[in-house]
Amino acid sequence: MRKLNLNYYYKNLIIVFIVTCLPMAIIAACNYFIAVKQIETEVKRSHQLQLQQIYNSMEKQLSHLELIGNQWGFNPIFNSDLLNGDLRQKPDATRELLVSLRILKETNPLIDNAVLYLQKDQLLISDDEGINSIAEEPTKQTFQQLLTTKSSLFWWDHPVSALKYKNKVNVALVHKVQGLEGAPFGIIILYINKSQLDDLLFPLNPDGEGVAFILNKEGEWVTNGRRQSSGPNEMDEAVRQEVLQQGRQGGDFIYNQNGASYSVTIGVLSRNGWKYVVATPLSKLTAPVILVSKLGLAVSLIGLLVAVVLSLLASRSIYRPVKHLVGMFMDSVGGGAAPAEKNDEFQFIEGKWRKMIHESRELHVNLEQSRQSLKEGLLLQLIQGHLYFFSEAELKKKMSLHGWNADDKGFAIILVRMDGIADKKGKFHEGDEQLATFSAVNISQEILKSSSKDAEVINFYDLSFAVLLAYPSELPKEQVKSDVFRLSGELINILTRFTQMRFTVGVGKLVYLAQDIHKSLEEAREALRFRDLDKNEQILDMDNLLPQVAPHVNYPFDIENAIIQSMKMGVEKEAVRQLESFVKMLKQSQGKEMLFQQGMLQLLGSILHALLKSGVYSAALHRDGNLFEQLSAIKVPEEMLRWMRSRIIQPYVAELSNTRQKIMKQIVNKVIDAIHEHYHTPISLESCADAHGITSYNLSKEFKQYTGTNFIDFLTNIRLEKAKELLRTTDMKMNDIAEQVGYQPTYFIRIFKKVEGSTPGRYREMNVTHFSVDS
Repeated sequence: MRKLNLNYYYKNLIIVFIVTCLPMAIIAACNYFIAVKQIETEVKRSHQLQLQQIYNSMEKQLSHLELIGNQWGFNPIFNSDLLNGDLRQKPDATRELLVSLRILKETNPLIDNAVLYLQKDQLLISDDEGINSIAEEPTKQTFQQLLTTKSSLFWWDHPVSALKYKNKVNVALVHKVQGLEGAPFGIIILYINKSQLDDLLFPLNPDGEGVAFILNKEGEWVTNGRRQSSGPNEMDEAVRQEVLQQGRQGGDFIYNQNGASYSVTIGVLSRNGWKYVVATPLSKLTAPVILVSKLGLAVSLIGLLVAVVLSLLASRSIYRPVKHLVGMFMDSVGGGAAPAEKNDEFQFIEGKWRKMIHESRELHVNLEQSRQSLKEGLLLQLIQGHLYFFSEAELKKKMSLHGWNADDKGFAIILVRMDGIADKKGKFHEGDEQLATFSAVNISQEILKSSSKDAEVINFYDLSFAVLLAYPSELPKEQVKSDVFRLSGELINILTRFTQMRFTVGVGKLVYLAQDIHKSLEEAREALRFRDLDKNEQILDMDNLLPQVAPHVNYPFDIENAIIQSMKMGVEKEAVRQLESFVKMLKQSQGKEMLFQQGMLQLLGSILHALLKSGVYSAALHRDGNLFEQLSAIKVPEEMLRWMRSRIIQPYVAELSNTRQKIMKQIVNKVIDAIHEHYHTPISLESCADAHGITSYNLSKEFKQYTGTNFIDFLTNIRLEKAKELLRTTDMKMNDIAEQVGYQPTYFIRIFKKVEGSTPGRYREMNVTHFSVDS
């Protein structure tokens, strides 16, 4: 084995070292220099999410509190009985009222106490202290003002109470109690529990190193969030003053105090306008990150050194199998030389491997194509009867080689023919015959695969294809026929929907020998000849086609004569119109395809016979082969009409017109020659027409078309040109010149003056040519 050049390999190995180690070093540096700021941002984001959760929780608690107040404001316990009499004299009603207030207080943990104020007797009722009268006049006025407030549910800043109960939070929720007449007769006051508010804020400052408190609308304390402290400390007050000084209604900022930085976040509750403030020390959040970053950097540097050492030690062991694989490719058939200096070993292996894969795929594709081609060729020859010289056993053996088990099988042929490719509404057009057939064959193959039938599709590439089906020989014939008809109907429905064409199916008889399969195909083709022209989709079975009484022949001979006469006259439009009438009448009288086709072949024969008799029978009509074979291959009346128009009528009319033009041009040329030769004699349009066997009208028309002037003007110009020549070159007398050019003397002078604008004598004086007297 040749010695390998490893320079390029070692260069790549160095690149691997760099690619492997450099990112680790960059990552370590980034962790150290960038991670602090990045993690700080992430902590802020997480903190904002936590704040949002606390905010949502507080909003939910306050919303629930308002809902409770609204519901209890309409509680039936607060009815007109409370307005009559002294509650102290109604122990049962009072007990039920106190129980209701206790239940109200326990419905939400934020309610520290629930108090009912009755305007009539100036009473305050609570479950803790029972019924108490309001003695102080300022207190009475305060509660009276609450009743005059427009809103029925509102938050009360700086609430007061005449009870022994002392509220710890400067906010309470107030709801008016409506009487039967609609006017409020009292209010329900829900005092807020400070410890519960502190519990809501505690997750934001669990260790007490930061700040978390709530202020009311005026910026006064609601709670400082400290469970064990009765009042705000110095840090709380400093942050509150900073918030009030900045006048923020939301957002966050950095606050520095005593060398420490705090991230301060402000939010406003939508229910009562409370402002909650949270200050978290940044140093506590980032200190562990810095330590981790330093440790990560140290570990990364150690890993870098270990990676370099291990890479160097393992390089030879890693390369050993690569070297062995390169040697195998070099020693293989067509192995080739060792890798060049600019190519490494892996590229060499890849190239060889790709080449082997490519060659393998090509062999596989070629093998599959050959197998498919052999299979299609065998089936095509089999159903067409070209393998008659093989025995039954030999045919079944050949079929088994291509995946068909023909033992103990019966065979059925479905012949599908497509029509209507010339229809404007279809998806295919003229010239797309092979494409349309290919599409129908592919669709049929997919249908047969999904049905798991033992079947093959044979494409004839002429808008028709056959389906060869195999059934167990023990199946009853009726069951096989039923399945064939069902499959035929399914094929017609799906193919019609996808291709927008018309389909006819011919079903051959069931056979039990491979040698008889071609007979079933012939019977299916014969069945198609009985197609009804007025139906789009048909299934024709030779077993059901019984002999019928010979139909009455109604051949339109008069229209046939009209078509031939129109063609002889060269009137293409009239010939086409008569042809359309012929097809329509023949289709109505001969509904079967076979009879209609025979009528069209009869018309073609009559036309060709008439053209042969007319002497204008051109070989151009046969430029594409036998006309009768071409017409026989067409099965649709509309396509036959189009074929007759394009292949018979148009070429004949064009040939007739071309021949007529040539003949008329020859006649005109002969008339011009006669004028030049006999201009001095009494020559006329009628005499020239009679001499050539045409009418004077046609001669005059053609003469003017080819020369640009009429016969008389052309003759006059020839005679006058000769007269002018004699006037210029001779001294002949006027009478002699007139007779020389075929005119009477008096008429000669008059016509000369009319055309030339002067008399012959004046013309001679102006254009005389001196000629020799001796001559």
